[in-house]
Amino acid sequence: MKSLKRSAPKLKHNHQTSMRLPGGWQLPPFGVHQVLALVIVAVALWSVALIWLALQGGQQWVGSWQEQVKVHVYVDEKNQTSLEALQNRLSHIEGVQSLHLISDAEAQRWMEKWLGGSNLNAEGLSKHLPDSIEITLHEPRVATVLSEIQDVAERNYGMINEDELKLVEAGDVLGTVQSLAWFATLILALAMALIVSNTLRMILLARADEVYLMRLMGAKEWFVRLPFVLEGLALGAGAGFLAWFLLWPLLWFSSGWQDSLGIALSGWSMLLPLIIGGALVGGMGALIATANIVSPETES
Repeated sequence: MKSLKRSAPKLKHNHQTSMRLPGGWQLPPFGVHQVLALVIVAVALWSVALIWLALQGGQQWVGSWQEQVKVHVYVDEKNQTSLEALQNRLSHIEGVQSLHLISDAEAQRWMEKWLGGSNLNAEGLSKHLPDSIEITLHEPRVATVLSEIQDVAERNYGMINEDELKLVEAGDVLGTVQSLAWFATLILALAMALIVSNTLRMILLARADEVYLMRLMGAKEWFVRLPFVLEGLALGAGAGFLAWFLLWPLLWFSSGWQDSLGIALSGWSMLLPLIIGGALVGGMGALIATANIVSPETES
């Protein structure tokens, strides 16, 4: 009996807070490592949210412009005889919805609006403007239609507004930016999963004896892994909520800038993506951390 008493290990008291779940499950203790991981993951999620909010704002700004874009073709006074032929050829291009020849009165009103009430003679200046054909397209982002309009205009002594083409093609640039945003999101998600994994791995190593004892007593592997997976999900979801909360000061400070550009960024649209995305990242990190739980059967 004395030898048994001497060999019995002394139990150390752990003062860290631990949560018990129904069925006997017990979450790992919450400490400074979890807090650090929560903050780091929240900052990473906040960065991802900023990327997508910036992309959302760019799409709104370019989209609002593209809805108003009308392609203009200019005809020099020396080539007035080709104006009717140019209109006829432009109207037969597939994708052109309508044509409108800008009158002298419309050109004068545009000039007055552009001058903004200055002392310059808008009527006299408008007479020097070339005749222009305003083209409305069914879909302004079809590159083949735009190139065909440009070819027809050049063959008939006309000239297309290059700045309007660049504005119409800005949507294609945003498509490339969106692909880069997805790539950055995946890289940051992997980094966040590794951070959560390392945090939970440290806790798992600290409780290796307890985990091994549970396995010797017949506990299934999923039973041992479940508390860590739940903690990873909770940690990721909490980080997502914290990242969403940190977005609001930035949205409030930039509200005047958003109004000037005619965009409206919604913080509420990022709530579920951040919480669900954070939970998925945390759960993936927990699965990585608990992938090699020691089994007594494999050691023997």
